[in-house]
Parts: sequence; C-alpha cells; structure tokens
Amino acid sequence: MTRSLAHDALRRKIAAHQPAAPAAAELNADMSHVFGRALRRAAMPFDGLGLTLGPIAVQRGQPLQVAAANLPEQGLVAAVEDEHGLRGLIGLSAPLIDALIEVQTTGRVEAMALPPRPVTRIDEALSRDFIDLLLSAMAQEGQKMMGRDWPDRMSYGSRIADRSQINLLLPDRDYVMLQGEVGFDAVTRRAHVVLIMPRLAPVGLGSTAPALAPLDPSWVGARERMIAALPLPLDAVLMRLHHPLAQVERLAVGDLFAFGPADLQAVTLVDLEGRVLAHGRLGQAGGRRALRVQASDARAANPAPSDPMTELSNHS
Repeated sequence: MTRSLAHDALRRKIAAHQPAAPAAAELNADMSHVFGRALRRAAMPFDGLGLTLGPIAVQRGQPLQVAAANLPEQGLVAAVEDEHGLRGLIGLSAPLIDALIEVQTTGRVEAMALPPRPVTRIDEALSRDFIDLLLSAMAQEGQKMMGRDWPDRMSYGSRIADRSQINLLLPDRDYVMLQGEVGFDAVTRRAHVVLIMPRLAPVGLGSTAPALAPLDPSWVGARERMIAALPLPLDAVLMRLHHPLAQVERLAVGDLFAFGPADLQAVTLVDLEGRVLAHGRLGQAGGRRALRVQASDARAANPAPSDPMTELSNHS
C-alpha cells in the first residue's frame, strides 16, 4: 500500500514537470510558420522563381480519404516516406510544376499559364529537387518544435500515376495535412502545394496521445498483392554512347554508330530510373530476339547441356 502511494506521488511529480501541450490553435500556427519557411528555403536555389507565400491551412487528424481528396487535380502526386516506412503524400499543382521547369530552362516564370497536361518523367525529374529541399527544410525547421506530431524526416518515394491506388499504398489512419498557396514575382499565376504526413504522438509531451492502432492484416495483404501485380517497365541497353552536343545536333538520316561483337555480351537490364538490375547476353529464342540474364560464376563455368537460346554472335 505504501509503495503504491509513493508510486502515485512520483507519477504526479513527473507529470507536473512535463511541458504542457500547446493549444491546437498555437500548434497549427507554429506548423504553418514551419511550412512557410520550408517553402521559402526550397525555392531559394531556383533563380527566377520568385516564390511568394499565400494562405497556409493546417488540418490535423484527417482520415486518408479526406486528406487525399485535397491533392491537386492536375499536377504531380508522389509518396513520401520516413526511415521507419511510414508513408505520406505530397502534391504540386500543375502551375508550380510548369514554373519550376521554366526557371530551369529559360530562367524566368512565364506570364501565361500553360494548359493542363499529363505529368511526365521529365516533369518529375525537374521538380524532385524542390520536393527534396522542401522535405529537408521541414525536418530542420520543425526539429525543436514542441508538440510536433509528424515524422522527423520524410523523403521522396515515387510518383503515383494512378491515384485510385492511394488507399492501398497508405493505411487509413490519422494524417496531418498542410495546404499552401504560392505565387511568383511579377506574374499573377497561383499554385498550390499539399503535404500529407502520418500523425504521431507529440514530441516532448510524454505519452498523452493515443497509441496508434495496428495495421489491418487484410489491408497489408491487399497492398502486397497490389504491389506484386504492378507492371515494372524494363529497358535492355545494348550500349551507351557519349558524343558532344554539337555532334548530336548534326545527326542526319543515314548516320551510323558502329559497335563490335563484344557489345552483344554486355547487355544491361535497367529500370526507369536507370538502375542496373541485371547483366545479360543478347541472343535468340524461338526465332525472336531475347536476353538471357547471366548466371552466377559457378553456373557460368558449367553451362547446361541444352540451351534453348542461340547466341547471336554464333550466327554472325
């Protein structure tokens, strides 16, 4: 009994010295300030962008379906992820994508907005630095923020082309959503940035937040099946050439690029990001061109007696 009373007294003392949770309005104002500073820092390396801030809205405890409905209808939507695999979303509206491309190609933001169009791999590549800088700045600006309830550091994952798959890529839990309107110096175009992050227990406030519910096993299984069925485009690269830009600009019909028989033995299989997945040999199978993935050193030293693939070099 005495031990229980002493334990209760100790808990009251600890609770009395814990910092009080900031009010919701104060927390939202701090988070809006963090997001605004992060947007400015992300825009600094892009000369000519002239990013200006408009209203910033903060909403906490949003379910996935509600948060995802606020993503820009036209523009880039991508998954973001922390070191523990917790996922969120980021969306850049089409006017911001166009502005980022314009300042990196012409050095300025054009006054006239472009009509909506599908996002391409080039759009993603030219916008990724801005997103990476924004996420890094969010981590730095919010590092010492009391009551922060989002992950320490989110990183760019991959573009989401089919938004109907969002509910399989992310679990249905509470999210923190930031919506920022931005503009550009000397033009009237407006754009939007939406950042959606999983909501966690507040930092520095003890365990006052409710524990997160475990992931639904049926959702985990459905997500794994969906990911396993996703098509993965692959390119078989026979050789890579490097020529001066001036020479490439002078290319005309009939120009030839020579390569030797040895190039047939050094084919690489790469994904859309250019990452090498495997090496192989070019040949034939069933009358069609084929690529055989190279075996391990042990198997390469002892090839199978019957090989359905005929090396092209044997028919040269």
